Amino acid sequence: MSSKTISLKEETYNQLNRAKGPDESFSDAIDRLLDVQQDRHPLSDLVGLDVDVDAVRHRSETFRDDVDQRMGGER
Repeated sequence: MSSKTISLKEETYNQLNRAKGPDESFSDAIDRLLDVQQDRHPLSDLVGLDVDVDAVRHRSETFRDDVDQRMGGER
């Protein structure tokens, strides 16, 4: 397997380092994060479901807004 060297700002490196799992390589973490960014749920391969990420986001935001409103907070 070939590899490439890339440059990252220090803060970007720190964020990536925090985002990766303890036994996960930087390449694996980037692959995982890019899959999520492309609206592919990271667990969809495991459960065999095609998750509608936009619908889940909408329901989640609606729920959070409702809870915030009930608790007197603002979003």
